[in-house]
Amino acid sequence: MKYEDIKQHLERIWVLCLKDMKLYYFKGPTVVMGILMPLFIWLAFVVGRNFSFTKSLPILITLSSFFTSSSITPIIMPWEARQKTLEMLLSRPLTIHFILFSTALASSLFGIFISSFLVVIGIFMNVMPYDLALLALGITISSICYSFMGLLFSAIPSDIPADAVMLSSIIKLPLIFISGIFIPILDLPDYIRPLAFISPLTYFSDLINYSYGHDPLLNPLIDIAVLFFLTMIFMILALIANKRVLMKRL
Repeated sequence: MKYEDIKQHLERIWVLCLKDMKLYYFKGPTVVMGILMPLFIWLAFVVGRNFSFTKSLPILITLSSFFTSSSITPIIMPWEARQKTLEMLLSRPLTIHFILFSTALASSLFGIFISSFLVVIGIFMNVMPYDLALLALGITISSICYSFMGLLFSAIPSDIPADAVMLSSIIKLPLIFISGIFIPILDLPDYIRPLAFISPLTYFSDLINYSYGHDPLLNPLIDIAVLFFLTMIFMILALIANKRVLMKRL
């Protein structure tokens, strides 16, 4: 593929990404599921438990990255189908892959922005990361990973965004309780503990604990490698699943 073709493809993805940002950032479902939900869950856990901000900030960043990065991708495809704009996009020199990658990019940037904002707040409150470079890398990879996971939830033959939100909530909410965020993995029951290592949230939670000087369960390089591997898996599955239901959306 020529350089000009690659540049043109990237420009198309970026234009679609900007469109998604303008249309879906800070809309009702995004604000509720992406910002308010992790904040309320965090407050419900830390209030009255004598948790210091130093200890609870990694929990808030973990929850925010997970929810914000996966809040937009489940609703965009059903919403585009409902508004009949998906047909218009596909009538242009675009493919379903351009649309999906731009959606994932917009969602990833949203997650990175919110998570980085919380890191900056922590720095101003003298909660300094132990390894800022590793933290930035973890936030970036996990945001991309959760974005493509959210695209999997959008791969339902429905033009009702609430259907995708309901499906994603059924999966996402249990994940936060088995991923070592609130209860250490070693303290989980034996029959639940293996499920923790299937969750992509486990590895980011472990990585961010290390980044803030807390004892990790795994080597940080293992966390990064698994997150990268899961990102590839979610990306491939999301592309295949959404392509299969494309004709049912039109």
